[in-house]
Amino acid sequence: NKSKKRRNRVSFLGAATVEPPKPIPLTWKTEKPVWVNQWPLPKQKLEALHLLANEQLEKGHIEPSFSPWNSPVFVIQKKSGKWRMLTDLRAVNAVIQPMGPLQPGLPSPAMIPKDWPLIIIDLKDCFFTIPLAEQDCEKFAFTIPAINNKEPATRFQWKVLPQGMLNSPTICQTFVGRALQPVREKFSDCYIIHYIDDILCAAETKDKLIDCYTFLQAEVANAGLAIASDKIQTSTPFHYLGMQIENRKIKPQKIEIRKDTLKALNDFQKLLGDINWIRPTLGIPTYAMSNLFSILRGDSDLNSKRMLTPEATKEIKLVEEKIQSAQINRIDPLAPLQLLIFATAHSPTGIIIQNTDLVEWSFLPHSTVKTFTLYLDQIATLIGQTRLRIIKLCGNDPDKIVVPLTKEQVRQAFINSGAWQIGLANFVGIIDNHYPKTKIFQFLKLTTWILPKITRREPLENALTVFTDGSSNGKAAYTGPKERVIKTPYQSAQRAELVAVITVLQDFDINIISDSAYVVQATRDVETALIKYSMDDQLNQLFNLLQQTVRKRNFPFYITHIRAHTNLPGPLTKANKQADLLVSSALIKAQELHALTHVNAAGLKNKFDVTWKLAKDIVQHCTQCQVLHLPTQEAGVNPRGLCPNALWQMDVTHVPSFGRLSYVHVTVDTYSHFIWATCHTGESTSHVKKHLLSCFAVMGVPEKIKTDNGPGYCSKAFQKFLSQWKISHTTGIPYNSQGQAIVERTNRTLKTQLVKQKEGGDSKECTTPQMQLNLALYTLNFLNIYRNQTTTSAEQHLTGKKNSPHEGKLIWWKDNKNKTWEIGKVITWGRGFACVSPGENQLPVWIPTRHLKFYNEPIRDAKKSTSAETETPQSSTVDSQDEQNGDVRRTDEVAIHQEGRAANLGTTKEADAVSYKISREHKGDTNPREYAACSLDDCINGGKSPYACRSSCS
Repeated sequence: NKSKKRRNRVSFLGAATVEPPKPIPLTWKTEKPVWVNQWPLPKQKLEALHLLANEQLEKGHIEPSFSPWNSPVFVIQKKSGKWRMLTDLRAVNAVIQPMGPLQPGLPSPAMIPKDWPLIIIDLKDCFFTIPLAEQDCEKFAFTIPAINNKEPATRFQWKVLPQGMLNSPTICQTFVGRALQPVREKFSDCYIIHYIDDILCAAETKDKLIDCYTFLQAEVANAGLAIASDKIQTSTPFHYLGMQIENRKIKPQKIEIRKDTLKALNDFQKLLGDINWIRPTLGIPTYAMSNLFSILRGDSDLNSKRMLTPEATKEIKLVEEKIQSAQINRIDPLAPLQLLIFATAHSPTGIIIQNTDLVEWSFLPHSTVKTFTLYLDQIATLIGQTRLRIIKLCGNDPDKIVVPLTKEQVRQAFINSGAWQIGLANFVGIIDNHYPKTKIFQFLKLTTWILPKITRREPLENALTVFTDGSSNGKAAYTGPKERVIKTPYQSAQRAELVAVITVLQDFDINIISDSAYVVQATRDVETALIKYSMDDQLNQLFNLLQQTVRKRNFPFYITHIRAHTNLPGPLTKANKQADLLVSSALIKAQELHALTHVNAAGLKNKFDVTWKLAKDIVQHCTQCQVLHLPTQEAGVNPRGLCPNALWQMDVTHVPSFGRLSYVHVTVDTYSHFIWATCHTGESTSHVKKHLLSCFAVMGVPEKIKTDNGPGYCSKAFQKFLSQWKISHTTGIPYNSQGQAIVERTNRTLKTQLVKQKEGGDSKECTTPQMQLNLALYTLNFLNIYRNQTTTSAEQHLTGKKNSPHEGKLIWWKDNKNKTWEIGKVITWGRGFACVSPGENQLPVWIPTRHLKFYNEPIRDAKKSTSAETETPQSSTVDSQDEQNGDVRRTDEVAIHQEGRAANLGTTKEADAVSYKISREHKGDTNPREYAACSLDDCINGGKSPYACRSSCS
């Protein structure tokens, strides 16, 4: 009878009726054998390995093998002195299909109902009690080598789950879970936690707990598993999964953090992983561990060096203190849970409570995905994250959520914040802002930067409006009541514009308009945002400075975005374009070119298409150009060529800084103002000829050259040289430099340019005299543009086209000989002079602009005037920057190139008079104009009448 009762009890417990679970086969990525050679082992370890292998062989955990697979095996010595055998399965794990975790996180002991009695057990050698599938055993073979290969190696293969195999934890959880399933079904009112090989049982009464445990023992044994008798816990305090569990309280187990082992990234990664694991119990806010988290930044190599900073050391001390004092509470299964959100520094902190008992802490990660995360969005994210945690813990949403916002702010959050709508989606509980009265939360460091106080979403009235811009060349600028360009070290347009925004965020009301959506969004959000750490220190500094600047303001501001480079009308587009110009690459290139060459404003405007104002500002802000800006000469007339290479002027000037090569020979084309200069050791005829040959190679061959009376220019050798090249030569009045005014002015311009480049330029590569000359000539010929011109001297010289604003216009010109005002046509107009065509078959005359008046301006009959001087009309003058001046005279002999003459005069008859010479007898005629027909295009007499015709036409 006793035997029958015993069989019935065993049958009742299920031990005799449930068969052990079958092995779980592994899935392999390849069937190709993996063989990793066994490395040699020291004699001591080899002996220990033989002993351990024999022990496992006797227990049936391994068997002899001839498998084509092999993994290295080794042993380690425990603190107790015992040896442990391990297999390096990394190569084998690489070809196993992962099963995936069955328990992705640790169970929380806080969910164990308070005051319920507990029993905690540990399964003995759990992996070694679970068999491998027969077909998988050969994959886990290993070799025990022999010293000096004096005998064949011994080979074995595992029959049970080996330590270190990829899927061993999952298979173990599955086996134990199957063994416990009948217990869970029979004692559904008990609370059972199983994690790997650790099992906790809780019941409302001690008797029920004993019944549950008795049944559990039988089921575990029936599954082939064994309970470690020395690890059964039946009284408080219980130790489970790193926690010390009491009847109502739960504390972390007392540990001491070793700081002497923290030397590499891997050490800190493990430490912070462990701390993060117990943070829900410790209640250490994210802001209190910022310095420890910062140590993880930088090189991702696990062996890269790391050091504990003094600040991080203090944070470790805080962790140790919390481990000693922190505690959470076991719950009442009948009472609802609540979620409290505290606005702590860095990021909000969540606390799960039941009544006033703390159940668990909740934190956001130290690092965020977005660069800027609004504090309101962080609160919403934490709410959503903690709601999921509570549902995971107990299967229900919290009964109430308490937030640091007013009812109106909560209402606005539901309207305006997408993150808030997501975080509280489907929540049917209470949203409140009244916190429970308890002292356990008072240590939290709170922040007031929850919702924006300074940043406005609507434009401010009666506030200044400022436009900002930035360029990838590091320039930042803003326009408004004042304009300013700021040089920054950043090579990003957005970063440069951030500097501009920070600069204008002074202590007054302001509206900011930016064409960078990135900058606008960052400035709007930065006031209450958590700034994500970036590996870029410059960006971190900029964002932190922007946040500090905004938070320190006493007055609000508004910032908005405007699209750049649009053709929309209105003042906003115009002002934004102005700000864009201040930092545009064209402007920066113009500034760089001016720093190198000291080109004039007109040249900058033409080359880079910047405004006159910006071009002039560049020149005016150049210290060298300000110091060396020389006054212009009084306007006068010095005959010019009317086409390229018609007339040159040549001279020698001295540049002492050139040393032996201080004799600088200068040639200027009087039509285009193209300049060429070479440096020599003297000014003899041989030097002049060398210089001219250089000029011919660059400028071409002239028809005429005008020089002073220097010996190098008056020698027979020089005259012979000119005759060979068919060049006419004239000289000025001896000891009177005004006849050479154009080249004299050119000398001064060239010297000034050399000084600018030497003292204020970036042309440090130009070390030789000729290199310095070449840079100056490049600037003067190919970059500078003189006033009233649209092309450079080089373009005018090469094309023969010169822009004159009054070319071809009818004018009155004063004939000083006859004291009369005559009608003519402008051929060219310079600074203080003009060349006028008086009519058909007559050579043009050079006249000071003070003796000119436009044809449409009223004029009194000069013949009826009692005093021609008093009735001379005020002339219209147009100055040309840097034009060379000369004496007021009419040339005795003017040779005009046919092509240029025809282009300027425009009529065949006038073109026929190209090489006409005015004889002194002709000049002495009382009325030379009688020989000329009317030159007016709309002459009423067909242009055939003598001078009187012009009177009737006029």
